[in-house]
Amino acid sequence: MADIVIGVDESQGAAEALRWAVREAELRGWTVRAVLAWGLLDQHHADGSQRFDPAYDSADALAALDAAVVAAVGPETARTVERSAVCDLPARALLTAAADARLLVVGARGLGGFQRLLLGSVSDQCLHHARCPVAVIHAGQAATDRPVHDRVVVGVDDSDHARRALRWAIGEARARGSALRVVHAWMPPAFAAYPYGAVVEGPDVFGADARDMVTSVLESEDLSGLAGPLERAVVCDRPAAALLDAAKEADLVVVGSRGAGGFPGLRLGSVSQQVARHSPSPVVVVRDGEAADEADEAEAGT
Repeated sequence: MADIVIGVDESQGAAEALRWAVREAELRGWTVRAVLAWGLLDQHHADGSQRFDPAYDSADALAALDAAVVAAVGPETARTVERSAVCDLPARALLTAAADARLLVVGARGLGGFQRLLLGSVSDQCLHHARCPVAVIHAGQAATDRPVHDRVVVGVDDSDHARRALRWAIGEARARGSALRVVHAWMPPAFAAYPYGAVVEGPDVFGADARDMVTSVLESEDLSGLAGPLERAVVCDRPAAALLDAAKEADLVVVGSRGAGGFPGLRLGSVSQQVARHSPSPVVVVRDGEAADEADEAEAGT
């Protein structure tokens, strides 16, 4: 069993995601498995051609995977990457391979993605169905010449999902030797619809409550071993906007799959979806495996 599972094809996005996964494995002391999904009508060739071969088989797919891994990380590093070519649909192959993994890594779009889409269907399905945390890497985010901020950002509230994300981010910040910035956004509640809505309390009251909540959440976690003092940002803003703003000065953004305001039946909340689609930095969406299983079973029963 590999610690990190990464979906690979011949796309530039997959190559960047693989490079990110390899660096993450080095930080954590984890192993990496690259997975290529193939089928008779979804063939991958080592020479990069798009020809159809009626005799195509797993050996051809594995040769294409080997070539893609070497091209992405070089022959020396490629020796550290486990490889698996699976005859299956891409999303299902990745979800099966990552069933017991610590992290699933996907490029935002693979070969079949439309250029204007911020997330491809495979990455979107993995975000909704994976039982382990999912890292989404957009084009350019794994480039070696990107600015390094030495900061991990995590969105928090008092939900169990956010607490799991916070624990994951703490471990990541320790592994990177980076600062950790905790972001919580709040909005004063309003009664009635615009333009007749009215806030019933002054904003300072809600801001103080938000700061107290963040303090309570942090006091329940082990914050030892961090590279520097914990950074806090408790802001009056929409959660996704606050996280996306903080992501501009971060190397990684971590979010829970759903926050305190999410509907229980949703697999992925609107905030995590927006951050995964629009973040200028890599994003890890942390989802509880048990909750994921329950959601999958509930949908299967409908």
